[in-house]
Amino acid sequence: MPLNIAILGAEQPAGHSVTIVQRKDSTKPTPSGVKARKLDLSNFEELTTAFKGQDVVVSAVPFPTLATDKVIIDAAVAASVKRIVPSEFTTNLDTPLSRKLPHVRGKVEIREYLESSFSATSLTTWTSINNGAFFEMSLKYGVLGPNLQQRKATFHNGGSNVVGASLLSDIGKVLVKVLEPAHFQETANKAVYFYSAAVSERLLTDLAGQVTGIDFGSVNDGQIQDLNVDDMIREADKKLAEGDMSALATYYYPMMYSNGYGGMDFKELSWNERLGLKTMNEDDLK
Repeated sequence: MPLNIAILGAEQPAGHSVTIVQRKDSTKPTPSGVKARKLDLSNFEELTTAFKGQDVVVSAVPFPTLATDKVIIDAAVAASVKRIVPSEFTTNLDTPLSRKLPHVRGKVEIREYLESSFSATSLTTWTSINNGAFFEMSLKYGVLGPNLQQRKATFHNGGSNVVGASLLSDIGKVLVKVLEPAHFQETANKAVYFYSAAVSERLLTDLAGQVTGIDFGSVNDGQIQDLNVDDMIREADKKLAEGDMSALATYYYPMMYSNGYGGMDFKELSWNERLGLKTMNEDDLK
């Protein structure tokens, strides 16, 4: 839900007319002043009718699968929608290792379907928006080092690896920029990567200590755990094999901190400069 709000918060001020499509049985309220339609999301005809006259279809569902999203994509094509934005919003799907991770298999299936369905001459195109870790949520739950609620910190693979983190508001800004005439064609049928800040767990823990006065301690004194991501994945594999779906969250860590998954290649992939997106400095982070 926070991601949906961030997208709406960027689209409306940019002058876009937004219609929210919800499941028929959804009880979630919609923001005032925004059109909403409740539909059978498996009904091709209903979706096609709803999409007619729309320029863009954006999906922000948390765990998409091709089984559920194929009909949405096909309906958007039938309605002559110009751009489809699938629900990726993830660290990196462009390495063989990352595509094998269980928590993104649905996203990979959808990306492969989009890649195989559209050519340079197709009326409908796609753009995936790939951000780093959701910055605000990561800080809240201690994913990027410091956990302010618990007043402790955790490192992964040493804590010094630099990765990209993204503000929710910047995800909305990037979506708006992708749809602008200046960038619409160059982003067609491409994955657009961006980040709001380049951070390490050690840097954020240090800055959080300066701002809050919390003494997080160190690895040497035993107050900060330094976890090995490979060990974490072995444990997650066991849990997943036993049907424990809570293990899925663990697979974000290799996407960020393990070699070969592309999480540390974010600057090379970044569209920040082309899209005119500001990155955060240490004062901004504080």
